[in-house]
Amino acid sequence: MSYNNNASQEVSDYIINNIQSGVWKPGDKIWSESEFCAHLDVSRIAVRDAIASLSAISVLKKVKGSGTYVEDPDNVSLEGIRCFLMKTEDMLELMEFRHIMDSYCTELFAERATEEEIRDLEECYYQMLQNYKNKERYDYFANEFHLKIARGCKNQFISKVMEYLRDSMLTHQNILSHEINRKKYQIGVTYHYRMLQMIKQRDSKMAGAYCRYHIRESMELFRKIVSENQKKAASENKSENK
Repeated sequence: MSYNNNASQEVSDYIINNIQSGVWKPGDKIWSESEFCAHLDVSRIAVRDAIASLSAISVLKKVKGSGTYVEDPDNVSLEGIRCFLMKTEDMLELMEFRHIMDSYCTELFAERATEEEIRDLEECYYQMLQNYKNKERYDYFANEFHLKIARGCKNQFISKVMEYLRDSMLTHQNILSHEINRKKYQIGVTYHYRMLQMIKQRDSKMAGAYCRYHIRESMELFRKIVSENQKKAASENKSENK
């Protein structure tokens, strides 16, 4: 059986999908090389390359004489975080990160962005409005709005980190949409508009402040929804146990 990069990527994608779907949880032992070869019809070289790549970013952990296991998310690298499904505490930590990073990015963007970049950001905002009935498209443009700000703040380290977290941020948007729904849309549209207006006026402090308010309100709303869901689940469990 010949080896190719697509086969290695197929194995890698299969492992990541199983982790994200909960088939393989942190601490679980994954298939052996021979099991991957049999189930996916790939070569051992492809399997080894995929496992080596995921081990390098601490998604997997090889234990000599025992096998390969899913790593504890707390030990995963920044790149590896994207391979795990977000939990409630992960969501809140990402929101805390964005509360700091996005607001400062917005301040820098208001000071440094070109007029063309601001027009591009405004077009992105209008795309959000036009796609408000399509959650997936709305979330995409809401995420792009912040990424455009990160790119336009003219700081290579900030823009690279935000691009690197792009998938996690989009997952974050999708989960928030599922949990919060209409209220999140109202918060997003309102504060993105205010941020945009302050950016157009080159008022960096107010632009950053509106960004902080936006994320803080989303955090508070998300905590409220999570708390309500937990109380509901506890009540249902209590009723079932009677």
